[in-house]
Amino acid sequence: MDDSVAQFFVSVGKLCADARLAGLTVCLRVVGGREFVGLPEPPPETERDHELDTTGYADAISVGGVMVALSDVVEASVRRPGQP
Repeated sequence: MDDSVAQFFVSVGKLCADARLAGLTVCLRVVGGREFVGLPEPPPETERDHELDTTGYADAISVGGVMVALSDVVEASVRRPGQP
């Protein structure tokens, strides 16, 4: 995976971790167009065999209690409180 793609996944992970701290809702759109909306969990940190390339994260993230493959995420956004 090239550096810019790896940085995208690291940025998504940081966005989810920061949103969790503030209690903000995140929307993750994945390959195929499906969206997952909810309060995120930070992606699990891991090493070696379970790591998504060299990101330091496992290839999994939870949004609204649903596990999503981090490698499938194509877009991430955070929603202002009170917005659907």
